[in-house]
Amino acid sequence: MMELVTGGSGSGKSAYAEERICTLHRRLCKERNTEIPLYYIADMIPYGRETEQKIGKHRQQRAGKGFATLEWYVDLPGKLSGAETEGAAQAGSEDLSGACVLLECVSNLTANEMYEPGGAGAYTVERITEGVRMLRERCAHLVVVTNDVFRESVPDSDEMAQYKKNLGEVNRALAQMADRVTEVVFGRTVCVKGEEAGKTVRAADEGADAGMILITGGAYQGKLEYAKEKYEFTKWTDGAVCETDEIHSCRVLDHFHLFIRRWLQTGKTQEELIRLLFEQDEDQQEEKRIIICDETGCGLVPVDAFEREYRETAGRICTALAEHADEVYRVVCGIGMRIK
Repeated sequence: MMELVTGGSGSGKSAYAEERICTLHRRLCKERNTEIPLYYIADMIPYGRETEQKIGKHRQQRAGKGFATLEWYVDLPGKLSGAETEGAAQAGSEDLSGACVLLECVSNLTANEMYEPGGAGAYTVERITEGVRMLRERCAHLVVVTNDVFRESVPDSDEMAQYKKNLGEVNRALAQMADRVTEVVFGRTVCVKGEEAGKTVRAADEGADAGMILITGGAYQGKLEYAKEKYEFTKWTDGAVCETDEIHSCRVLDHFHLFIRRWLQTGKTQEELIRLLFEQDEDQQEEKRIIICDETGCGLVPVDAFEREYRETAGRICTALAEHADEVYRVVCGIGMRIK
């Protein structure tokens, strides 16, 4: 079984993918009554302090789960073919036959193949697609993580346009060969391909007295209009310009992603904001709190350090809110779909 997992920065896709492959691994070990190898193929190159910290967080997140880590930055086909060589396997190769494997992340692998020594260059799409195809044939279960970097308004350089083109072609090819494709939106999963594709939350799953409602989606998708029509309010607080302490009393907060930016610019932390919102939600039991926020993580990694921190933090804050909220809606072209 192969599953492709996609989502924006800070969406919770890594946590979902790890839990997914671990669940499949436990189930397979139980079925076969034997221990099955569990591998994590890491392809983020530790360029400096920031990437080293990110790698450290991922290692901490999967610690104690039984993963053996393979650092394969380029040439998946070569690594896999090396394991088939007669006698001792080539250095850096590993026989993954019958194993459960998590590959993270295709967006890094694409950049590596395009720009790193030993990369495929103009044949990036072909090499990555062939490598994942070989993995799929060998593994009992394979979960592959990729990135949604395709929704931003900033004009691309020729180099960035080529990167997006390559990644888009790879993603489409992997989605075709996958048994299941899952998009993760602030920690909530949406089945794009598979038996559950197209299904929304059943009425039986809906909470009657929601304390917090999160409404998300891309820019200019009609989120506020959707919320006004559904919940019949005429007043709201604009997170782009409101005073910080206004969130103590507001029922509806629009542009929450811009409020997060301003919050971080004052030097305050994501933990402080999450704690404040959760405490406030518990105090307001009589009416539902509605938070409206853009998905900000679906674009290329920003060059500016603060912008990178902001994008990642906004995703993590909204993931925490989605976990806490009673209802989560995603709005596309003015149409809302309940995902929690």
